[in-house]
Amino acid sequence: MSNTYNSTNIQPSNVTYLFIDGSYLRESYIDTTYKWFGNEVENDNINIDFNAIKNFFDARKVFYYDYINRIQRKDEEKIDFEDRVSQQKDYFNYIRSLEEYHVKLGNFTKTKKGQKEASILLTVDMMNHAIRNNMTKAVLLSGDKDFKPLLESLVNMGMVVYVSSEVRSTSSELKYAADSYIPLSFFDYYKWSSPELKNKYPMPKIETYKTPFLGRGIEKFTALSDTKIGKKFGGMVKVYEPQNAQLLDRGTAKDYEVKLFQKDSEFILFFRNIEDGSTFQMTLNNQDRLELYYALESGKKIKWD
Repeated sequence: MSNTYNSTNIQPSNVTYLFIDGSYLRESYIDTTYKWFGNEVENDNINIDFNAIKNFFDARKVFYYDYINRIQRKDEEKIDFEDRVSQQKDYFNYIRSLEEYHVKLGNFTKTKKGQKEASILLTVDMMNHAIRNNMTKAVLLSGDKDFKPLLESLVNMGMVVYVSSEVRSTSSELKYAADSYIPLSFFDYYKWSSPELKNKYPMPKIETYKTPFLGRGIEKFTALSDTKIGKKFGGMVKVYEPQNAQLLDRGTAKDYEVKLFQKDSEFILFFRNIEDGSTFQMTLNNQDRLELYYALESGKKIKWD
C-alpha cells in the first residue's frame, strides 16, 4: 500500500519569509541615518532600498505592514491633506510593485489606530504561514515588544524565528522570545539606502588586519566596507601607519589607540588595539564625517589628547 502525503504537511527546505513592521522601519531608519544624510531622510518615502532589505535576509517572500494616516492636521489645508494621503498610497503601491513583496495596510483615523490594525494583520499572517508550513524560518523586522506572545507561540510550534532591529530601539523581551537576534547598525541602514543617497554621501574606505585574537566587534566593523583591501569579509591584510602623511592628532577609542593623519586631500583614522596590536584604518576626504561615521557605527566617540 503506497503512502499518501498531504502537500501542506511537507515543509519546504530553507524558505525564509520576512515580516516588516513598516512604521518601525521608517522611524528607526530616520533616527539612525539622519546625522549622516541630514534633512534628506525626512522624506523617507524615497530613501529605502527594499530590494536590499530582501537580499540582506535572503527572503523568499516579504510581507510589509503599515498604515495610511487619514487624519487632517489642524494647520493643514484640504488640498495638502489629500496630496499627503495620495503620496502615502503611491509609496505603498511602489512597494507592492516589487517582486515577492506583499503589502497590507491599516487605516489611521479618529476612530481607528492604524499601527494597531497593521500589527494584528502581521500577527495573523505569521501564524497562518507557520501553520501551513509555507516557511522554515520567519524573520520579524521590528522592535515592538507587543509581538513577544506571537514569537513565543511560533517558537513553541517548532518554527525557527528571528528578530532583527536596531539595538537601542528594541525590547530585550522581544529579543529573548525569538530563537536568534540580528542586530542592525548604522551601516546596515546605510546599505539599505537609495543609490542616490549613497553616491552623494559615501562611507569611508576601511582597511583591516584581522588576527586570530580579534573579536566579533571589530571583525563586524571591518567587514562592512565595499572598498577595502583583501578578501571579502576580512582578508588577512597588514595595515601599517600611513607613510608620507601628516600626523594631526592622537587619542583613544574603546580599546584602541587612534591617530589622525592627513595625506593630500584625504584624512585617515588609524586604530591599533592596545591588547593584541591588531590594526585597521578608515579613509575619507572629510575629517568631520570620518569621525562621525566611526561614532555612528561604533556608538563611541574618539577622545583626543
